[in-house]
Amino acid sequence: MLESVPDMRENIIAEMKTYVSEDKGNVCEELQSPYYEEPIIQFAAANDPLFEEYKRVVGPDHATPQEAFERSFGMRSFDGGTVISVVLPISETIRKANRAQKYRASREWVLLRTFGDEYFVQSARRHLTGYLAGLGYRAVAPLDTDWYSIHGAAGGPISNWSERHIAYAAGLGTFSINDGFITEKGIAIRLLSVVTDLKVTPDARTSSATGHTGNCLLCSKGICGVCITRCPVQAISKDGGHDKIACMKFVYGQASRDFAVLNGGEAKSGAGCGLCQTKVPCESRNPMRTAR
Repeated sequence: MLESVPDMRENIIAEMKTYVSEDKGNVCEELQSPYYEEPIIQFAAANDPLFEEYKRVVGPDHATPQEAFERSFGMRSFDGGTVISVVLPISETIRKANRAQKYRASREWVLLRTFGDEYFVQSARRHLTGYLAGLGYRAVAPLDTDWYSIHGAAGGPISNWSERHIAYAAGLGTFSINDGFITEKGIAIRLLSVVTDLKVTPDARTSSATGHTGNCLLCSKGICGVCITRCPVQAISKDGGHDKIACMKFVYGQASRDFAVLNGGEAKSGAGCGLCQTKVPCESRNPMRTAR
């Protein structure tokens, strides 16, 4: 059985910060800007009971870390380990451009969708698994496996590995009224995660005291709701929360695909939207830090 290696936490954090800072795939030459700023990296114990709870909260097909690991390395190959979750804050250049938009994403956001969200985030996942393998540990990024899937449900699409729920388990933030995820670097972020048999000390979940929507001003204090007014298709409401189906049709529909191509992105990625993640109090910070 692998022993706990607490000092590996700082090594992994430093490695991912360096990768995001120096890898050329994180730079948009046209914008003269990175897609993402310095990441936040935290850790969850693979045997955290919350992962079993996700089969009820997210869906029965949501994999536990053990299931995710053993689907890649074989039954009974897992003897405990860690889930590493990484927050990639979207750069100020891209966020600023999207603040000015009222109906469609900015060109900058379109480029982020294809070359940041699709290409760089995947390369960052692969870098992390490769880094761990180089240290002698097995690791898998569930989103890069053949079993990862998103399927339709009555309330909208559901995945069998939710990066937002993984980030919540790692203590990186909480959910918002629009189903986004509010971290200390705000809601305009992207997430990635890796399951490994390396064992390190997990981070605490401060949200256990504030609830799973503790960082959202509207959910916690009944104030704000700016994201509701920012949504171009009225897919967010105070009482109904987030209409995933209306949102998905707008973000990934044919008009979005055409708009992506028109602005230099790829049709399969869509143009995205991000209006409810920009020009809002939680765009780049945890708004509860000043609201308490």
